[in-house]
Amino acid sequence: MSRILGINISHHCSFAFFEDGVLKEYYEEDRFNKLKNFEPFWIINQEVLITGYDTEFDDTYEYQVLKKFKDIEFDQVIFASCDRAYMQIEILVIKNFLRQLKCKEWYFNMRHHHLYHAMSGFYFSGFEEALVITCDGGGERRLSKEFQCQSLIATISKSNCKIHYKLYSNQRSNFYKCSGPEWSKEHIDYEDGIDHHHTNKLVCGLKYIQYRDRTPFKSFQEGQMMGIAAYDGKKTNLDPDVLAIASKAQEETLQERIEAIERAKTYNDKCKNLILSGGYHLNCANNFKLVKHFPEFNFFVDPIAHDGGTAVGAAYLMSNRKNYEDHL
Repeated sequence: MSRILGINISHHCSFAFFEDGVLKEYYEEDRFNKLKNFEPFWIINQEVLITGYDTEFDDTYEYQVLKKFKDIEFDQVIFASCDRAYMQIEILVIKNFLRQLKCKEWYFNMRHHHLYHAMSGFYFSGFEEALVITCDGGGERRLSKEFQCQSLIATISKSNCKIHYKLYSNQRSNFYKCSGPEWSKEHIDYEDGIDHHHTNKLVCGLKYIQYRDRTPFKSFQEGQMMGIAAYDGKKTNLDPDVLAIASKAQEETLQERIEAIERAKTYNDKCKNLILSGGYHLNCANNFKLVKHFPEFNFFVDPIAHDGGTAVGAAYLMSNRKNYEDHL
């Protein structure tokens, strides 16, 4: 019997318990500690703010969910992260988890954030093979701490995974447009069989966050902004300026997602199953527009599209590591 635990240490901290390749239990820590969108890093960050960056802070938070697994020894525990750019922070968080559970071995690769989103969507879809497109506000980094992966395109089957494309957006885009080094300019390079596209434009989730920052909405309130966009130009008591911003964010990111699907078709024009995952695809309004725009596809949207789902994707990948060993 194989027992594998996937743990997401990003926001929406979550746990996915797989037994013999089947998801048996899934939990999010914030359902127990009542801290909405809970992220382990928050605990460390608060301590750093108090004591300074040189603190030797020891993470001692006790996870309520892990008490459910106190009698289980896992064969593997695999951690998923959004890539905070500092490995020492990730390891500090992971060590505290390991103190509170029993396992034979553990695994961590902070470059697989979008892959885990994709694997989560594939697991729930039931498809034999599918094109998978992710879209998020963050993820693994490349070339420098500024370039964060925003989107991934892959073909996944039950026996193989081929990553075709990754899109990286520069968080310091204005600086690099003016004075950045040559490697920071817009370009696509091919490495390990993947097209790595680097842009100085704010795209995908980062673009949405940029628009959100021009409204009264706060972090994790993007869904509310997505919802009110439908009222732009209609008779309502909502602030017309905020509505205009929300509508523009919807329109611009929708066009990006249309272009992403068109790009995906160039990598695999035979597969007609299409999975959407990553936090952006909690966007029901634009998901529906994509379905209408591409009637040739069988769409499936990951039911845990936010970072919580990466625990499922990581554990599923580990459960089927013989088929996906190139990605471990």
